[in-house]
Amino acid sequence: MEREEWEPEFPWKRTVHAATSGVRWRIYASILIPVAWSILMLVYAILWSGGLTLFQNFVVFVTSLVSVVAIVGLLWISMGFRFARGL
Repeated sequence: MEREEWEPEFPWKRTVHAATSGVRWRIYASILIPVAWSILMLVYAILWSGGLTLFQNFVVFVTSLVSVVAIVGLLWISMGFRFARGL
């Protein structure tokens, strides 16, 4: 007859798992999105920016930067809403 080990249930284990379940992919996305944006801006500067003025290139840069910040921000805002409502 096998002896079963008794393991007490810790309710905090569930909340820790629920809190960290969506963090990993948000961290990966927070690293990957700016790296992809940097590569895209480098390719843009080398290949496609020749026909535009300096001001137009600056506008392209700023709008794409604002878009990247908004996307990464939305990823983390959704995590903040999860904590605000108590997991």
